Amino acid sequence: MSLSRQQMIGAVGAGIFVVCAGGLGWMLYSAWSDKGEVEERVTEETDAFRRFNESAIYPSKASIDSVKSNETSYAQWYDSAVTLAARGDRAMQIESASKFKQLLEREVRRVRELPGGAGGKISAPTFLFGFEQYLGEGGVLPKEADVPRLAVQLGSICRLADAFAEAGVYEVKSVTRLEEKSDKSEREDSGSSSSAKNKKQAANKEAEDAPKMTKESYAFEILARPTAIVQVLNKLTACERFVVVRNLSFRQSVDSIVDHIAAAKKAEDAKNAPSTGSRRRRGAAAAPADANPEALALASRIVADPEGDEPLTVSFTLDVYDFGRPAQASAAQETKDADAAPADAGKADSAKPSAADAKAEEKKPAEKKAEKGDFE
Repeated sequence: MSLSRQQMIGAVGAGIFVVCAGGLGWMLYSAWSDKGEVEERVTEETDAFRRFNESAIYPSKASIDSVKSNETSYAQWYDSAVTLAARGDRAMQIESASKFKQLLEREVRRVRELPGGAGGKISAPTFLFGFEQYLGEGGVLPKEADVPRLAVQLGSICRLADAFAEAGVYEVKSVTRLEEKSDKSEREDSGSSSSAKNKKQAANKEAEDAPKMTKESYAFEILARPTAIVQVLNKLTACERFVVVRNLSFRQSVDSIVDHIAAAKKAEDAKNAPSTGSRRRRGAAAAPADANPEALALASRIVADPEGDEPLTVSFTLDVYDFGRPAQASAAQETKDADAAPADAGKADSAKPSAADAKAEEKKPAEKKAEKGDFE
């Protein structure tokens, strides 16, 4: 029995359909199975993370020892870093207001006589180096509570003026002692109620006994050539005190091109003005200055020499930090020496240095610091 052509085509089509349906079913089953496996694995991992996250912490002995070791290492590093940064700190010498004012007048006169470019001096004859409030005709006597801080500021400004003179700075134009708002508020609150102040002192007794870090800020404006600016910055970098230079900027103090244009405009205005006798004389006096060949060459030059130009106007802010470490060490040493004094009282007087030797020994540290470039 032979199949007709239509029957054969139908049988082949049915076979292809069965194969396709079977393949499609197998693919659907595989996808469903893989999805189930992925969902099961995700559920297991989520449960494991939840159990780990919600479980109690039981640090091991090794982790505890590691934390303690890190704390010890950090404390040692911190102490060594602060000791290194505080190697130039000094104790605030408390003196009376009258003695401080005498010292202030003497030091200001001394630094005004340092060599410079303002008539051979480093500053104008009336410049007061930031202490206008306490010097001059309207000068007042400082408060006793402000004397230690003012003494530190005077020492820093004068030593920095010495560094300016050594570096060849042309002139010191402005010195401003910047004060923190917190310091001002503390001094203003000094007259508040004594009971609240006593409570605050009792609450912060431990903090008061610890070494305190203080910062004194100064704003300077100087006239200097590029080489002098570099030397000043090198001295500040090499000094023992912990200083930070901020807001450094410089600009030309004299612009010959702008001055030449202004002079030419002034001469042109004088020429076009009505010809009165006085104006004609002023125009005739201004013409030779405008026709000066040296002035014209200076204004029209292309290549400039930094060392031949007028000094640059340099402005910067200087922060001087004091960590309060050597002050406590020196006080402890003085106490120790005082306790040991009775035991050494029976020694021969010949072992004591003479007054001349003592003065020579006192001068040596100052000379060494001056050689190092420290402006303390």
